Parts: sequence; C-alpha cells; structure tokens
Amino acid sequence: MKTLVANFSKQLSEAISIGSNAQLTSANNKISNVLICGLGGSGIGGSIVAELVVANANVPINVTKGYFIPAYVNENTLVIVSSYSGNTEETINCMELAMGKKQKLLR
Repeated sequence: MKTLVANFSKQLSEAISIGSNAQLTSANNKISNVLICGLGGSGIGGSIVAELVVANANVPINVTKGYFIPAYVNENTLVIVSSYSGNTEETINCMELAMGKKQKLLR
C-alpha cells in the first residue's frame, strides 16, 4: 500500500497521458445515462468522476461495484468499464452483461 501511495503522482501523470492520447468516437445514439463499472481502486475513479460532474452533468451518472448492471441499461447508456488489472471478475461480468445489451462501451 505504501508503494501505491508513493507512486500516486506517477499514476496521475500516466492517466493524463492516456486520456490525452485516447481516440474516442462519437456515440451513434443519444446518451441518456452513464454507468461506470469498477471495483476497489478502479471503481473509486468512477465515484470521484460522478461526484465531480454531478452539478454540470446533463444525464445521470451511476457507479456499480458489483457483478451486475442496472436493468435500465440499454443502447442509450454509455457504459465505462474500469479495471486496473484487467481481470477483475465483477468488472468483467458487468462488461459482458453490457456488451449483451449492445450499448456504447468504452474500455
């Protein structure tokens, strides 16, 4: 844990670099809500983002940290899946459920 805290600024710099270089595409559908899936350290980022933008967001932003996605998720939901390791069981399950609903999915 000490190492993770000590490397936090390096992780932030890396995250900014990744975000700056990301090539995102526009959604084909109108986005009516956002769901961020992640557990532990990967999930806390979603919680922080949701809290930071709540006053300015035009659509609801929810975070799930378990195995399942809400029933309202559909083709108008932007689903963001976050897993630092890439193999978090709960997050993978959410991703598979989201892909089954065929909405826009960012990885």
